[in-house]
Amino acid sequence: MKSNKFEFTKEDTVYSKIGMALISAQKVEFIAGLILGFLEEHGEVYDIMTEDFISHSEKSKKVRKKTLGHIFRLLKLNPKLIIADELDEYARLRNILVHKFLQTHLNPKSDEQMWRTVQFCYAFGRFSNRMEKFFKGFLYSLSLEYVKDVGYIMRDTKEKRDHYKYFIESLNHKKLQGIDGESIDTFDV
Repeated sequence: MKSNKFEFTKEDTVYSKIGMALISAQKVEFIAGLILGFLEEHGEVYDIMTEDFISHSEKSKKVRKKTLGHIFRLLKLNPKLIIADELDEYARLRNILVHKFLQTHLNPKSDEQMWRTVQFCYAFGRFSNRMEKFFKGFLYSLSLEYVKDVGYIMRDTKEKRDHYKYFIESLNHKKLQGIDGESIDTFDV
């Protein structure tokens, strides 16, 4: 009779951490894409769009699949609403994860290399959490423009107030907050 118990190898653990990092990247790309789509459709209502954004987003609407790089390039055309350096660094690390990870982190498969891979994935995951929190705060700030009575905001949106505070604090400091000491720079390639 076979046991239902599955034993993870070191390699299984490493691949599960890579999967975690990829999912966190997809969450950031999804919410950033939502913001971009919303700004392209309704941005003029907020009177926060730059002329560059408006002209580039008109052309962008014709692009079927927008990559993270494309989304970030357009969002950076509104410099008061984002932190360009953070977007650039996130896109760079995400591209390593998606396009170069095998060569840079999994070859050769030594214990040291596997540990370095796990460290990168955890650090990237923390960075992704901060990016996601920032973008959720951005969305919440946009929702506040339309609502006169906060009681009318959906329940799950109310829970995003801490994301809004994080968004504003990060913009004021021109740096994502709460990731000091969690730098991924040591994992540069």
